[in-house]
Amino acid sequence: YRNLPTKEGGYVRTGTRTPMQWDASANLGFSTADASDLYLPVDPAADAPTVAAQRDDVHSLFQWVRGLLALRARHPALNADAPFDVVAAPDNGRLFAYSRTALDGSERLVVALNPGLEPETCAMPESDSSHGTPTMVFNRGEVTVNDASVTLGPQSLGVFAI
Repeated sequence: YRNLPTKEGGYVRTGTRTPMQWDASANLGFSTADASDLYLPVDPAADAPTVAAQRDDVHSLFQWVRGLLALRARHPALNADAPFDVVAAPDNGRLFAYSRTALDGSERLVVALNPGLEPETCAMPESDSSHGTPTMVFNRGEVTVNDASVTLGPQSLGVFAI
């Protein structure tokens, strides 16, 4: 996001509609036109983020989104038609957890999210199999799990096979 004056009714959204910054070439790879001819400017910072730089950074948002897409492709419990059940939605917290089960019953996953600024804990549902402790298959941030519960640090998430 860039703090730009509104353009043609874009209001506060104008700063989120700047050109895609592909690489370190002219206009950050968006266009070979003169920079003054662009509808909205590219980021002028020397360290402006680009797709090329994100591809090379294993900790980048680009790589994280690729990991999420791969996770969804690997797990039938994350298909759009998989049943959804709320596991935890406490009245006095921000944590939210839900489970998804593959239509053929081959797997069940729990997705737990904590968008808050304090750690939160929730009980894990009983396992449908003899796996014992849920297995973390994806996470972001501080996440710990044991047989009975998961604790999520601030602004973190975890996906668990149970």
